[in-house]
Amino acid sequence: MSKEIDNGIDDDIDTNTDDINISDDKNVSDDNDISDSEKQIFGEESVTETAESEKIFDEEQNSQKEDSDTIFEAADSQLPPDDSAATTVLTGMTDAVGNISGTQESDNAPAETGTRHDTKNQDNKIENKKSGTKKLSALKIFGIVFAIVVVCTYVAVSVWFMFHYNYKTYINGNDYSFFTLDEVDQYIGEYISDYSLTLKLRDDSEYRIDTDDIGLVIRPNITAKKIKNEQNGFLWPYYMCKRKDYELYYTADYDKDKLESLLKKCDFTQEANMEKPVNASVEIKDGKSTIIPETEGNYIDFTKLCCIIDEALNKGDQLVDLDDTDVYEKPEVTADSKEIISEQAKLEKVLSMKITYKIDEISWELTSEDYGDWISDISAEKIEFQKDKVHEYVQNMADRYDTYGVPRNFRTHDGRIVTLDNTWYGWLIDVDSEAEELYSVLEAGESVERVPIFDCYAAVYRDGGDDIGDTYIECDFGQQHIYVYVNGEQVMDSDCVTGSLADSGKYRTPGGVYTILYTKTPAVLIGDDYETPVKYWMPFIGELGIGFHDATWRSAFGGDIYKTGGSHGCVNLPLSAAEQLFNIAYEGMPVVCYY
Repeated sequence: MSKEIDNGIDDDIDTNTDDINISDDKNVSDDNDISDSEKQIFGEESVTETAESEKIFDEEQNSQKEDSDTIFEAADSQLPPDDSAATTVLTGMTDAVGNISGTQESDNAPAETGTRHDTKNQDNKIENKKSGTKKLSALKIFGIVFAIVVVCTYVAVSVWFMFHYNYKTYINGNDYSFFTLDEVDQYIGEYISDYSLTLKLRDDSEYRIDTDDIGLVIRPNITAKKIKNEQNGFLWPYYMCKRKDYELYYTADYDKDKLESLLKKCDFTQEANMEKPVNASVEIKDGKSTIIPETEGNYIDFTKLCCIIDEALNKGDQLVDLDDTDVYEKPEVTADSKEIISEQAKLEKVLSMKITYKIDEISWELTSEDYGDWISDISAEKIEFQKDKVHEYVQNMADRYDTYGVPRNFRTHDGRIVTLDNTWYGWLIDVDSEAEELYSVLEAGESVERVPIFDCYAAVYRDGGDDIGDTYIECDFGQQHIYVYVNGEQVMDSDCVTGSLADSGKYRTPGGVYTILYTKTPAVLIGDDYETPVKYWMPFIGELGIGFHDATWRSAFGGDIYKTGGSHGCVNLPLSAAEQLFNIAYEGMPVVCYY
């Protein structure tokens, strides 16, 4: 490329020179054509001086052309073949020379309208030509000097980068741009001499292993010089925009037996100081399912610990957070595992179940707050409950709601309050049967309403324990009179004769609360020493064979008859009263007896 530029410049200069020569020939011809008249007008001496000046100018032009050729040839020989910057400068200078030459041609052209015999104008032209030639020479020299400065600067920077890391040089992720080899070697040396490995435990405590503890010797895999040899100082512009990463690691030689012995003596590896992890679980608190998160513990796998330390030593790591490794035993089931989430969802459905118990006018609910603690297992097939817990609940329910055999207070027809101790009447839950039924209901997992299974029933069940209600038969044995109430209203009453008090009260009718067992008409009453037909029979103490019936053989009722001439224990009534009572009584109707 330099030769082509020089040829182009030579052609331009030759062209300009030819133009000048042509002009010179013309001037010579013009000189020869000077007439004697012109010499006479301008003076022979003046004309001669002008011709000599033009000849001197032509000689200077030829000399400058030769100098230019010499300068460009020298520049061409000094520039590198691929120095595009210098080539560009010279090309620009060549264009400038062509332009100046063109300007000179224009300046050299004689004005058609001027007089060629004007000595002052001719001198100005000569000066302009000299000035243009000087400018051309200055530009050429500047271009050459500039190119030399650029090349020298580039070479100087390249040499500097032969002893420094290029820009964007990273070692193990750290920036070492412009570092010297000695600085990096010093860093590696200090790192090895000061090296120790620190173990950070789960409780945030730390344990340090020094090189002397295990006979550790560290060797780097790469040196600062080797890294630099992989970089070309003359390509530093390339590295200005491209990052270069290098990996520096170390080879560790140490006594493994010493390491194991050292670790076995540490407190954090002692069995007594380590806790096993606990799996996450689903528990029930206050009737709601709650996920109990897993417990990580701090139990260390000794084999894994030795492997992790070995890896850290060979990497040259100075700190190992054991919590970030798998050295600690982990729970198998975590709080966010599918198993736990599925178990909780299934349990939530079960805990939404409500069992509504009802006894006549009272009711209550069995909810998860009650049965939640009874759940013993949750499997894919079913949920199991603890049977003893179910039975215990039913027993407590019976203790609370049973009225059978329980003493109670009763308000009599005349407003007295009497306490009835002997009661063969009331509600009595069959605990065993109800516990089995309740267990089945719980396993089904569906909300239901149910009435407990009873051995005995009462007429009603009201808040406060009233199970007699407003319809009943009241027997005042002290007054030998009965009163019948229906829905709180007295509908009949009658004198009666009850069991005899003679013979130490052998046939005395017992007080208490009972129920009509059944009604029958007619009937035959059979005793130890009698067999008596009656028209209306309404027993209420089955074991003793005691009940209401008509006694047509009696002519009087009430008074003190029962003390000496009473019955065998039954309540004797006039035939009309017995019939009236028979039409009112029904199975289960309460009978209240007192003296």
